[in-house]
Order: sequence, then structure tokens, then C-alpha cells
Amino acid sequence: MMRSGVLEVDGISTLPEPILHHILSFLPFKEVAQTCLLSKRWKQVWQTFPDVEVGGMFTNPRKSKEILTSLEPALLNRQRKMISIKKFSLELDLINSPENASLAGRCLGLAIESEVKELVLVHWRSERRNLPEVIFYTESLHVLELSYCKLQQPSENVKLFSLRKLALREVCANDQIIASLISGCPLIEYLEIRSCEGLESLDLVNLSNLKEIILVNTSDIKRVEIKTSNVNALAIHQTYLFPIEVNVSSCGNLKRLTFDFLPIEDEWLCNGISKFPLLEYLSMTKCHKLKSVRISSPCLKTLILECCDKLILVEIETPNLSIFKYHGDLISFSSNALSLSETSLCFSSHLMVNIKWIVEYIEILAMFQKFSKVLNLQCREGENVIVPQELRQTQSPPLTSVTKLNYSVRTDSWHFSVANVRARSSRFSIANVLDGLLWSSPHVEMVSIDHGHRHKFSFQISYKKQLIYDGEIPQCCQSLPISCWQHCINEVKVEHTKSLSITEDGELQHDVRSYYCLEGGEGIFEKIDDLSEVV
Repeated sequence: MMRSGVLEVDGISTLPEPILHHILSFLPFKEVAQTCLLSKRWKQVWQTFPDVEVGGMFTNPRKSKEILTSLEPALLNRQRKMISIKKFSLELDLINSPENASLAGRCLGLAIESEVKELVLVHWRSERRNLPEVIFYTESLHVLELSYCKLQQPSENVKLFSLRKLALREVCANDQIIASLISGCPLIEYLEIRSCEGLESLDLVNLSNLKEIILVNTSDIKRVEIKTSNVNALAIHQTYLFPIEVNVSSCGNLKRLTFDFLPIEDEWLCNGISKFPLLEYLSMTKCHKLKSVRISSPCLKTLILECCDKLILVEIETPNLSIFKYHGDLISFSSNALSLSETSLCFSSHLMVNIKWIVEYIEILAMFQKFSKVLNLQCREGENVIVPQELRQTQSPPLTSVTKLNYSVRTDSWHFSVANVRARSSRFSIANVLDGLLWSSPHVEMVSIDHGHRHKFSFQISYKKQLIYDGEIPQCCQSLPISCWQHCINEVKVEHTKSLSITEDGELQHDVRSYYCLEGGEGIFEKIDDLSEVV
């Protein structure tokens, strides 16, 4: 094409087909399909594109019929030309539509004949239809993901000899069917079973390639036994504290272990952890039967304990631990020498917070400062972090060696209104919270305050070189080994980030950043307190 005397060359269209396929792989499938209208070259590229993904959760029966009617001849053309399919994903609403179900079955058959390697089937709002049995004998499959389907016992042995990943979500199947399915996958590496009905007992035996197992909301299941030594990641997430027997003692190579809402007890944990010498990650949430956690693990790097209501004691010998996260009531904590890169603590109480609770809170903070230079603190109310003035005269600051302190107001639900945020903000003083944090950690270099998902303040603080107060000692400094922050700050650089919008995933988008530079000296408290006006 000539324009203003210059010959324009379409360099992209001349690229080799594999490169064009790679470029298109970054686009949504709908946009990939639209490229066929650009030219004959792009139509050919589209026809050989290895991935076929159609439908979605909002397709109604009429739209599903339109999609399937146009999809069938396209798949037939691929099958005739022996064009293989890497991924075939079909997400449609087939409820009350035998015609659509028949069309979907034919399209699935054509995809299988094209030696599909990754198969994803989702029947939105459907009454869990039976799957075509041919799926269980598709030896080309590497990945099989089934959702909202009903599985029946195959008439022959399952022959998924190449399958590496199996995910069953909202699937109806009993123990025998699941056992038959898994036994026909000798090379399986990843197994996910999520919200499935009818499964009461799961036995995984002699699957030497199996590396990762995820079980989620399997409320019917009563027993899990894993006898395969190469599993390195196991996660069991329940919604309620249903009775379940878990035997994973044979998993000697386990590196990651996650339990949510599991009725594990002290003895099981103490004996079980010793059988996992390579364990690096351990997370336990809402394990309400746990009263004490005693762990000796040389390889453990991350330990997370959240909302285990009866927990009162934590004793760990974990010399390589780098991340520790705890959410719950005050506990008795002891450990050998640690060098933590990240410590997150959220202390909450089912009882009234009184002087005794605050004193114990100060004591446990003092213990953690020995292990970590960076500390993340959370609480449900913005000003709970403030130690009363009368206690400051008798207590020593607990975090004198911490260099970075991050503080956030925890919200347990994503669903919060602007009115609720404003209500919290009305009783939230930035200066009061910063004063409480700087009393706890005098001369900390960096402080961040994250308030209610909408406002985050970052303070970079520089101090006068002479930190020992050498004049008349103000009353606020009398109990401190060094003068309080208000009397020795040289400069405070403030960054305020305000979130104004919510993304489709429910995340708040950071939109506006403001910067301030405040000089120390008289009135520094008031200057910082003025920042509360922007919250």
C-alpha cells in the first residue's frame, strides 16, 4: 500500500504461524476469533489456532445453540485437515435443552478426534449431565477439568495414560467412580477435588508422579488416606468443622501443608510434623481443636496460624523460619533464635481489652522484636494500638530494634459500604495511631498505616543525630531510654495513597497519591493530625 509516497509493509502478517499463534495467545479467545476478518492470511492463522474456548457463565440456551451450531463445522474442518487442538474449553448452559446437549456431545467428539491435550468442560446451571464415556479413554489428554457434571462408572478401565492434571469441581461421583478414574491416570501430577457430592472416602496409593493435592469443601468425605511418597503439596480446605480422618504419614517428601477447618488435635500435629522432614510451609486456619502447637522442623520457612480459637501455646524450634503470621488471642510463645524476614501479628480478644491484656500485649511484642526487624501489625479498630499514657510511665517500649513497622486496620469482609468506612474514619486519628506506634517502636525509620482498604499513609522519618535528650526532660520522655518521637524528629516525608474504585475482582484500585514533607519541632503532632482531614 502506498501512502504519501511511502510503501507500507504489514510485517506482522508475514511472521511464521507459530509466532502469530503465540501473539494471539495473549488475547481473549473472542478477540482471537475476530482476527479471521482481517485478511485471508489471518483467517488461515485463526483456523489453525491451537486453542478453542467457547461460551461462558452468562450464555443462555439460545446463545448456546448459536455457539454450538457455528462451532461444529469449524471443528469438523479441523478434523478433516488433521489440525490438532491443544486446548478445548466448553462452558455452556445446557439446562432443559436436549438439542444443545447433543450438539455439545458432537463438538466434544470432534475435539477428541483432533487429539486434544487439554479439556475443560463446564455446564453452567445444568442438572449435572452425564459425561460421554469416550472422555475416559482419550489417551491424548494431559489436562482434564470437569465442572457441574455427573460421573458414572465406566464400562471399561479408564485409559487416561497421558493425563497430568485432573480437576473435579461441583462433580457428582461416588468413591468407586473416583477410584476408577484416578487409577487410570498413572502419570497424574496434580489432583483437585472441589465441592463434590457423593465422595466419602479417598485413597491415593502408589501414584509415584503425584505432586500436589487440593481438597476443597468436600463435606461428604469422612476419610483421606494418601500413600504416595512423592507428594510435596497438600491442601485441605473445609467450610465447617466436619469430622474427617486424615492419614498422610507416608508423604515423607511433603513440603507444603495447608489445613482449613480441620479437626486436628495436638497429638496428631506433634506426631505428624515429625514425619515431614522437608516441610517448608505450614498453614493452619480455624483448626478449633488445637490447643498447643509444638513444632520442631529444621526446614520450615513459613508458619501461619489463624483463628484457632482454643490455641494458647506455641513452641517452635525452627531455625530457618523466615515468615510467621498469627491471628488470634494472646498466646504463650517461645522459640529458639529466629531471623524472620516477615512477621505479621493480629491480636484480637473475645474478652474486654483491659490493662492486663495491654500489658501482655506489650510483653509478646517485645519477644517478637528479637526475631524480626520488620513487623506487620493488624487490628480491627484503628486506635487499639495506642498504649494509655499511664502505662507508658511504667512499661518500656517493646520494639526498640524494629526498623520498619506496618500497621493495618483489618476488615474481615470485602463487602463494606462507604458509610461504614466514613464511620470508622470519623474516630480514626492518624496522629494518635502514629503516636502509639512510635511509642512502641521509638526511632523506627519507616511506618505505614493502612486504614480500611481506602487510605494508606507511609511515613519516612529522620531523626536528629543526638537521640539522647540532653536538656530538661519533658514528662513524656521520662520513662524512655531515649527521647520520644515528638522531641527528636528532624523530618517526616509522607505518602498518602487513596483508593477510589473497585475492580471486577473486588480489589480496590489505588488512584490518587499525595506527598507531604513535614519539619520536626514544635507542632509536629498537630501537623500530622491534620492529615486525618483527608481520611
